[in-house]
This record gives sequence, structure tokens and C-alpha cells, in this order.
Amino acid sequence: MNKNILCVILHYGSTNNTLNCLRSLINIQSIDIVVVDNDPKQELKLADDIFQSVNLLRTGGSLGFASANNFAVKECRRSHHDFILLLNNDTIVEESAIDKLLSTFTDASVGAAGPCMPFADDPARIWACGGYINKLRVKVGGHKFTASDCITDVDYLPGTAILCKSEAWDLVGGLSEKYFLAYEEAEFALRLKKLGLRTVVNPRATILHQVGMSSDQQPMYIYNSVRNRIRFAQYLYGQFGGFIIGVGNTLLSSRTPKKLQLWVIAVKHELSNKPLNRDMLLKIKNDYIA
Repeated sequence: MNKNILCVILHYGSTNNTLNCLRSLINIQSIDIVVVDNDPKQELKLADDIFQSVNLLRTGGSLGFASANNFAVKECRRSHHDFILLLNNDTIVEESAIDKLLSTFTDASVGAAGPCMPFADDPARIWACGGYINKLRVKVGGHKFTASDCITDVDYLPGTAILCKSEAWDLVGGLSEKYFLAYEEAEFALRLKKLGLRTVVNPRATILHQVGMSSDQQPMYIYNSVRNRIRFAQYLYGQFGGFIIGVGNTLLSSRTPKKLQLWVIAVKHELSNKPLNRDMLLKIKNDYIA
């Protein structure tokens, strides 16, 4: 069978999560799998014989979400890969989910498709079925929930699970690397739409998500969110106007002394073009422990 899908799994954190994700995919004949070890420890091992066909790349552990995925696609995609599937390592792909996602592309206007994603520990609850972009507040999230089995257009697809056409990936140039983590998938969807390509959810395709504890209140994630929201606003409204809108919107969300302190630092760093990378986030984490 022609392996027309390149599946990229970004490994970070739990090795068990990555192995469980692989086990849910290993018998799907239409995919070539590459695991990108982006954990700073760089210790992931795929010793089991069932994983011998899986390609393992190591990044050094310093790349952001977009950079690591772009790196894997550049290194591993071949001419027979008509589709690219991005997966977080904390997902479990249910049987037939990939075939159902592929069936979505019988409509030539679809550029990218995503699944319905229940919580792995409580499949009756939906974590995400697409997402929305609030341009007024420059936010992404508030995931849409599809009440029927109909294929539904959405503002964007969470980076947890995205299947897109390879030609669409090329047209938009992959994921924007100006973001470290989050918002890159929102800009990706908007770039597709500018080209007349749809971003949709197929609720009949199910991929479970092992959702961890919220990290929203950790200093480095607050800092990262401020900088990413400013950059996303600049994509939406231009360099100057977007900066003003992004700064104002993130200030409105900084209602505690800790958040306000991190907001000031993040805005200063945006103004001075400080790098937004793992080293910077670790410095923020170490310097501003709550």
C-alpha cells in the first residue's frame, strides 16, 4: 500500500505517552512515521521491534513547536507523501480515524482537517473539536464543539492533531517559526484561508488527548503567551497597529501583580527584539518562580 502520509510526532516529556501514541499508529499502512525528539534530555529510545520502521530525529532539545515540525517535514517528506499529519505525543489515534480524516479531502477546497478530540481518561467529554480565533481580543481557544456528525468549518485546528495536504503546506511555507509555542497553528489556518482553502473538523474521526494539568499560570507560559499574542496581532493588523493592539489586549489580561510584572518584561523584550526560545523561557521560569 502506498504510504502517502508523513506523520510527525513531536516528543517532549513522557516517553510512555510517545510509545502509546506510536502503538496506536503502528498498524496503519498509509503512513510513514517520524518521531522528533525535542526533549532537552535527548534520551528517547525506540527499542521495540514493532518500532523498527519509525524514523527518529533529534533536534538537540531547543526548538519550538513550529521549528521542530518544520525540521521533520523538511528532512523526511518524500514525493509520495500527499499529506502531512502533525500529532502531539500525548494522543491516541482510534482505529479508522486516519481514513475518516482522509475522506474529508474528497472536497478539493479542504486544505487541512482535524478530528474530534475527547479526553483520554474520560472519552465522554470533548477536549476540542476545532477552535475559534477572537480577533478583537487577539486570542485563540474556546474550542468549538460540533453537535452533529457533519464536517464543519472552524477558525483553526489545535496543533495537537492536524492533517493537511502537502501542497497546502508548501503554499503557506509550513508553520510560522516566529512563535515558540501556540498561535502558529492559528496563523497557519488563516494563511490557508487566504488561499481559498478550508480548515475543517471531521467529528467522525476521533483522536484521544491525554490532557495534562494547566500550565497557564506558570511564569514562562504567561510570558510566552504575551509575546505570541503580540506577534499574532501583528500578523492580523500590521507591525505597528498590531503591536499596539497586542500590547493593550495582553495588558487587560494581566490582572495580578505576577502577570503584570511578566507583561512588562515580555513587552520590553518584544520592543528590543530579544529572542523567544527555550533558553529565554527557562530564564523566565528560574527568575520569576511564583
